[in-house]
Amino acid sequence: MSATSDILFAFLREIFYATPKVELDMDKLDEEYVMLAKGLLFFAQCIGETTEFANALARGDLGAPVPQTGNAFAAPLKSLQANLRHLTWQTQQVSKGDYKQRVDFMGDFADAFNTMVEQLADRQAKLENEISASRKHAEAMEQSNLLLSELTHYIPEQLFVISENKHEILLSNDLAKLELENDPGYIDKLMIILSDTEPDDAGSHDYEIVFDEDGDDRYLTANTYKIEWHGKNAEALIVNDVSAEKKQLIELENYAYRDALTKTYNRFYGMITLNEWLDKKRRFSLIFIDLDNLKYVNDIHGHNEGDIYITKVAGYLQTYSEEAVICRLGGDEYMLLAPDASYDDATQRMDDIQLVIQSDEYLEGKDYYYSISFGIVSVDENNSLPSSDILSIADERMYKHKRARKKERQSLFS
Repeated sequence: MSATSDILFAFLREIFYATPKVELDMDKLDEEYVMLAKGLLFFAQCIGETTEFANALARGDLGAPVPQTGNAFAAPLKSLQANLRHLTWQTQQVSKGDYKQRVDFMGDFADAFNTMVEQLADRQAKLENEISASRKHAEAMEQSNLLLSELTHYIPEQLFVISENKHEILLSNDLAKLELENDPGYIDKLMIILSDTEPDDAGSHDYEIVFDEDGDDRYLTANTYKIEWHGKNAEALIVNDVSAEKKQLIELENYAYRDALTKTYNRFYGMITLNEWLDKKRRFSLIFIDLDNLKYVNDIHGHNEGDIYITKVAGYLQTYSEEAVICRLGGDEYMLLAPDASYDDATQRMDDIQLVIQSDEYLEGKDYYYSISFGIVSVDENNSLPSSDILSIADERMYKHKRARKKERQSLFS
């Protein structure tokens, strides 16, 4: 009996100290302890399964297989896994713009999460209202210039009457004269721009004009009317400077559509653009990009270094092409929309950018690296998939690319 007790006690100790491959030789036990030994074996199995399951959750692996049904030790962990999976899904929905999501478990975290979602919803609504109001105001300003029955020098717009053939100025009001004093070539610049657009059947047209003055854009609206002036065919031109309103609208749009850290477009603008391109049956490649090694940089070297990593990658992605649309979807994820790019072209361009990212001079002397994983989906006029499916496919291909690159790195150091 003493030998059996020693064997069972040693086995139990190995269970608690998580000794790998715990074994129990049933042949060495007294017969009356065999049932107890079987119970301890089942106990050891439950402890092992529970420990493995807990370790997987600690690593963030929410897809880890759950222990067997009879394992009562793992029940709380199963509940935690289910809650975390649901929380992950809710977070994904919020990132897609679903601000109705609420968390009713996890105590203080739930309060913080719900408050954050409410604030995001309020901010988005306010921004959209401000943009809509500013756009309507700008449109109203652009359409408000009407030719009065009597031309007057006191209207608050620049007024010109110009001969139809020679572009000779027949009349100009005070504001128009002041403009000509500051820039004698002003009317010539206007007429060159206006000549590119044909007037409508009524002989009038609305224009938006942009002057690049020493790198600072100036925005004007112009209305033209075909008239008869002292028996001659002429054109009345009313010009209004809407630079302040236009710049305010651009500033609001940038605030709503730009990522604060990287100054690239944000998820909201990216999804609008993606769906517009799909509606217009455009041909393009969608590239889903994820930063490798960012968690290590944040955890070991701090989020300031992580932010530098994020912004540097954003800068390199912006070199893809002038026509490409780069959006930060959130965290370490980007979406790049490359018009008229085939799968092979996009792959080659991203491989080139990858090499430049990995060779960043900032990494000299650092104990970490920069690299990206990406997945590409090419879209053409025959596409029938919605934006969500295209993103999912690109996401899957990105993770496949990430796993392949990880294996390559492991093989280099094995």
